[in-house]
Amino acid sequence: MKGIIFDKDGTLLKFDSFWRPVTEHAVEYILRERKAPPGMKDRMMEAAGLDSGICGLIYRGTYAQLSEAFQNVLEEGGMDADRMDELTLEAFRNSMEAGKIIPACADMDEVFRRLKESGVRIFLVTTDCREITGRCLDELKIRQYFDEIYTDDGKGHPKPDPYFIQEIIKKYGMKKEELVMAGDTVTDMEFARNGGIKAIGVADKEADRRILKRYTETVIDNIGYLPEIRERESREKGKST
Repeated sequence: MKGIIFDKDGTLLKFDSFWRPVTEHAVEYILRERKAPPGMKDRMMEAAGLDSGICGLIYRGTYAQLSEAFQNVLEEGGMDADRMDELTLEAFRNSMEAGKIIPACADMDEVFRRLKESGVRIFLVTTDCREITGRCLDELKIRQYFDEIYTDDGKGHPKPDPYFIQEIIKKYGMKKEELVMAGDTVTDMEFARNGGIKAIGVADKEADRRILKRYTETVIDNIGYLPEIRERESREKGKST
């Protein structure tokens, strides 16, 4: 394990504490802009999939996919659904202060410090935009540990497209077997599989663990276990030589 690619939401920070209030605020923003009746809020929130666990759209999807889901709800309600891609991103950007950023594990700085000291390169690949991603990393105080940060710019290559795995391998001269993806959704697991690298699932709920175990043998409660996994791997390699 010479490189770890991290997902952000649900992996580095607790998902519901941030994204539930942010999504609610963003939906209200969109409905105000479209002068839609308040009664449409429940349908918009359902389209986002907040209560569908890690299979919900807000957990695994992109802003473009959320925009399409919201557009369908508005059109079904006879509302104006033009410019939804721009409006959806604008709504989430204007709603990020509504969320509470809580680390997904204790002593996160220590976790990343140990990984870096063991020689591991650290990357982030997220379907979130650069503005919200930057705010989250700054709040968690871990931005400095990342060798590269890849976000969704709306121009293509979102997970599970393996484009960023290929970029990392090419830029940093890594082999596929030296790289691992740590994430909490099926999209993360498919991203790793499509790129031909290992995956570590991250989930503290049994239902989510069962889903991730369909894709990888290794599922941990939180990323706090990664330094131990890395150190154990080094010890075993030392014995074998």
